[in-house]
Amino acid sequence: MENKKVISRSLIVLFLSLTIVYSLAYQKKQYLFKPEIKSWNETTIQAPTNNQDLLSSLQTTTNIDREPQNVTQTSESVSLWDIPSWVSTSNTLDAKKLPGTSEYYWMLDIVSLLGERPVFTLQDDRWNYFVYYGDHLEFAQAVKTLWGSVYEMVTETEIFQNQLFGDRVSYINLSMFKDILVLMVIEIDGDVWLLQIPADKYHQSKDYLKSLFIQ
Repeated sequence: MENKKVISRSLIVLFLSLTIVYSLAYQKKQYLFKPEIKSWNETTIQAPTNNQDLLSSLQTTTNIDREPQNVTQTSESVSLWDIPSWVSTSNTLDAKKLPGTSEYYWMLDIVSLLGERPVFTLQDDRWNYFVYYGDHLEFAQAVKTLWGSVYEMVTETEIFQNQLFGDRVSYINLSMFKDILVLMVIEIDGDVWLLQIPADKYHQSKDYLKSLFIQ
């Protein structure tokens, strides 16, 4: 009987000891994890709190996901004007190249204003430029938009009297080039050329220009 009482008291003491140890361990664990719980609470507070914020968040995420596709699409989108005129015209250039000229790789101001891409452009050592458009060039509307005018010579008599050449000669008059450049479109044997000539050299160059096209 006495032994049973001792055992009972021992079990009670053991139970109380385990309870105290467990309580101390729980408090220590809560203390150790307190910073982590606080950090999670802060993150939760920063999350969207209404539908509008949630929509904005989703749109931002969607834009980020799509950005690489947009970049790729932009890099593959290349305008014809970004390609040098000599890239794919070597055969035409060889057939149409004028004597004493070399290919000019940049875009003239008048070419940019007219808005049509030429086949190629040639230059000589006299600051003359010869822009080849193949068999067609639309320029009247562009000149009109720029408040300019076009004067045409279409009869053989008029062209001959003005010491010119070709089947049709059209002068482009733009105020920005007045007294600086002579701009003329020559249609000859089915080809269309835009000529840019320094104004102070034009009259003395007529025979020379004619010799380049009529040999």
